[in-house]
Amino acid sequence: MTKRAAIAAFLCAAFTEVCPACRGPSEAGFCHGCAAELRPISRPCGICGLPSPVRRCPREAAAWHVERMIAPLEYCFPLDHYLQALKFGHGRMLGRALGLLLAEPVAAALADGGLAADTLVPVPLHRERLLRRGYNQAVEIAQALAAELGLRIELAAVSRVRPAPAQSRLGARARRANVAHAFRALRPLPGRRIAVVDDVITTGSTVNALAAVLRAAGAVRVEAIAVARTVPGTAHAGGGRRGGPRDAAGAARQDAGGVPARTNT
Repeated sequence: MTKRAAIAAFLCAAFTEVCPACRGPSEAGFCHGCAAELRPISRPCGICGLPSPVRRCPREAAAWHVERMIAPLEYCFPLDHYLQALKFGHGRMLGRALGLLLAEPVAAALADGGLAADTLVPVPLHRERLLRRGYNQAVEIAQALAAELGLRIELAAVSRVRPAPAQSRLGARARRANVAHAFRALRPLPGRRIAVVDDVITTGSTVNALAAVLRAAGAVRVEAIAVARTVPGTAHAGGGRRGGPRDAAGAARQDAGGVPARTNT
């Protein structure tokens, strides 16, 4: 082995990426085994992201400004714990791993023309919440996705103009009222094709409220990308956290960084 090859082998061994779930070696983000434990959404509708056939389309309940939605995974165990750790448990390092989960489905949608975005816009946090949390989970996800696929990311296009209660505590109607007039465009965006990026889509209220603002600023197309989608009829359909022994066990196994360890149940 040459000296250069030996150095490369050493660096590879020393800096092997660690899966945030099982702490085992990983090529990028979650290892294949842990990624396989996350539940994909079966035959998702390209517009609302719900499993087909959609029994009650959310577009019938409120204005819909998003032309395409990609949220490949169902918001359920164990993904819910990783997303909650990213948002509330100081698990900032999870942002990259979760963003990488989106790379393959987003790349496929871009390749087949189903997704036409040239710019990623993370859903902004209000400055008060950003100061408390220290980072925006949507930005962490979007940055990883942008770096992986070579997409442009826009961090100064919109702002959140008022603080509001967390969406997870509200029902569908209250969610829509909660985000009405919550965003403001900071500059014109003529001709832009934008994909709004968030961690979880529940009713679609947040991404649609932001999409309306982006369209008013000149965007010609707005799509939505998220790691997960809440599916009506499941434990998370109302936005609340599921209780029970398995959840308690998962919370108890959180490490000092706020990342829940993977279970083998």
